[in-house]
Amino acid sequence: MSDPRTLVGHGVSPGIAIGKPVIVENRPLPVMRVPLSAGQIEAEVARLRAAAKRAAKHLFGLAKGAAKTVGAEYASIFEAHRLMLEDPALLDEVERLIRAEAVNAEWALEQVTHRLLGQFQKLGDVYLRERQTDVLDVAAQLQRSLQGRKGPGLGHSTELGILVADDIPPSQALQLASRGVSAFASESGGITSHTTIIAKSLEIPAVVGVAGLVAAVEKARLLIVDGFEGHILVDPDPALIQVYSLRAEEHRRRQQEMLGLAHLPAKTLDGHAITLLANIDLVHEIAAAKAAGAEGIGLFRSEFLFLQASPALPDEEEQEAAYAALIEAFPDGPVTIRTFDLGGKKLAREVLGAPEANPVMGLRGVRLCLQKPDFFRTQLRALLRAGGRGPGTLRVMVPLIGHVEEVKTVRVLLARFSQELRSEGHAVPARVLVGAMIEVPAAAMIAEHLAREVDFFALGTNDLTQYTLAVDRGNEQVSSLFRPFHPAVLRLVETVISTGDRFGIPVSLCGEMAADPLAVPVLVGLGLREFSMHPPALPVVRSLIRALTFREARRIAHKALSFASAKAVEEYLLEQLSGLLSHLKVRIRL
Repeated sequence: MSDPRTLVGHGVSPGIAIGKPVIVENRPLPVMRVPLSAGQIEAEVARLRAAAKRAAKHLFGLAKGAAKTVGAEYASIFEAHRLMLEDPALLDEVERLIRAEAVNAEWALEQVTHRLLGQFQKLGDVYLRERQTDVLDVAAQLQRSLQGRKGPGLGHSTELGILVADDIPPSQALQLASRGVSAFASESGGITSHTTIIAKSLEIPAVVGVAGLVAAVEKARLLIVDGFEGHILVDPDPALIQVYSLRAEEHRRRQQEMLGLAHLPAKTLDGHAITLLANIDLVHEIAAAKAAGAEGIGLFRSEFLFLQASPALPDEEEQEAAYAALIEAFPDGPVTIRTFDLGGKKLAREVLGAPEANPVMGLRGVRLCLQKPDFFRTQLRALLRAGGRGPGTLRVMVPLIGHVEEVKTVRVLLARFSQELRSEGHAVPARVLVGAMIEVPAAAMIAEHLAREVDFFALGTNDLTQYTLAVDRGNEQVSSLFRPFHPAVLRLVETVISTGDRFGIPVSLCGEMAADPLAVPVLVGLGLREFSMHPPALPVVRSLIRALTFREARRIAHKALSFASAKAVEEYLLEQLSGLLSHLKVRIRL
């Protein structure tokens, strides 16, 4: 049999799945322009409103089902979609077009949808382009309601299969847990889309961004989805099926085996202790973090509360409830909540109000929060109220710090709101731990000055690499230059860790680098004592730490810093770790 066709995309959720393709075409049916007489316009507007009510009712049902099967946090995505049906930017615009041009609702809806998507594209923002999935999902729900069609489903078969689609909206992704789907692959999608977040949380292998996928697998009988490498193998021969079956079984076995060791300390062979924390986006992930042996939360991306509530803003009580749930879940460990990191590639028009020519370098992180004091006040008050509800160590982490004055301002605000809340009868923490997220090279260079103002550092190596190397990792033309092992990045990491050690403040690393097996000995050798990562990566990192000696890690780190290029560093680390990784059967990816 000839070699299989291999399709290449982006592996966004690790794992291997083998199964029959279940192809779902989510592209809408063609819509015709139907002129209306003056006497038909009001009836058409009424038909639009009735269809919107039916779609909203359908979304409400999906939210209830999702709440039962995968948790309230995911159900809130459907609720957000339901609210979008009431957003004047969509429904009122469709109604206006029906009246202005005397056309049918289907045609008007399609024109308004295209206009909204065009506005997103003009912003040139990767994160917003991925938010288009939500807009398209809502518009498709309404269009199907107008046409009297049911929403796309996964059928009634309980047989495991691989969902293949041009695009997979969140409303389908949320069905994956209960409908026997073992993996999904799509032509569109990105690393920060709702669908990707859901796949990671449910630990379902996923590959997105595969050009021409649907046509390529239309007649396929079997697929292999490799979420590690981002590959899809079409009609593989029996030998490859056996190889990947063994890899999948070995991965499952090793994950279970390492989860069984979650209660063991992350300590090197010569007794050097490391704290392992979890990065989470949704409160629903607490259980997975605890099962993987996380000792606390190293990064809670609070902006997902905003994205779930959009187009509204989460109020003080909603935020307090989410933060308190995290603190209560880890009463003995740190719970680090990052203040809203909106802006840049997570541009929120409801907050920012206007597009920027260069959003990555613009109004984002702490800069945005300080320029929107009412918005920031709500979050800081919610954090203080949650921190005062019981035991647990709350750490407030401020993103994109580049100036000492920014930290000082946040401290002043926290003190002011603490006094304000006490006067209202609320309990607040006696002391709030404030940390700076080090993701701008300037912050790393003035680390000793920042250390006098903060209680901890958190290295955000994703942005630190991007800003240090002037590489937008979302830009396919230069993404190959995004190399966290570049000596310049490693030296900045070393500077921050050593500064934290000199000033006696904790330093954690919560970027993707923390979960990379190649980086573990380097970071341990540089003296990093807190690693924070997505829960599924914790077992592998724990096993690697327990197989190392601190003395050997220091030697590896020292040597890695001597090289002149990222390629040389990576090749050296591969050589050093080949024996260890073979023993642990840990799969790595460069």
